[in-house]
Amino acid sequence: MVQSAVINEAIVFITALSMRAVIRRTEKGKLPETFRYFTVLSNLFVALAALILLICEFFGVLPAWAATLKYMGTVAVTLTFLVVLLFLWPSLGSIQGLWDGPELFLHFVTPLLAVLSFLFYEKQGLSAWIIPLGLLPVLLYGWLYLDRVVVTKTWRDMYGFNKNGRWKLSFSLLVLGTVAIAVLLWWL
Repeated sequence: MVQSAVINEAIVFITALSMRAVIRRTEKGKLPETFRYFTVLSNLFVALAALILLICEFFGVLPAWAATLKYMGTVAVTLTFLVVLLFLWPSLGSIQGLWDGPELFLHFVTPLLAVLSFLFYEKQGLSAWIIPLGLLPVLLYGWLYLDRVVVTKTWRDMYGFNKNGRWKLSFSLLVLGTVAIAVLLWWL
């Protein structure tokens, strides 16, 4: 479908340009830290899923596994958008830095494009069994973040989820929020 291809091309292109900008401004020796951010990982995941869909569409097919990957990536970038909007912006007291430069695309534009593309072009025929799969990226990253920030203390608390030891509340809210996103994206 042409509209789906255009949106998926935009996701791939925007993510590539945004990552280029993020990498270029990263201090020498700190590049691996860039890949600790869920924003970066979720955008790369949804871009990879979009690229896979582009290849499938080129051959005239839309396999359920490819649409499921796009669903998983869409759930992840939607969570990124909502965390910025509902948690980081209020806790920082400013949107500055969250929606500037490549962050505008990583936090807002790509999630919006992914949601539109999934809802209008890729979700047809997917069963409710995909809902748990939508939770996987968040759960995997959540356990990694919990281990590195709370248990081993090898990462700084980049998001402030463990502020005043409140990681249990943050973790619970993020999982519940992800469940809501996953269900809504499947249901709509």
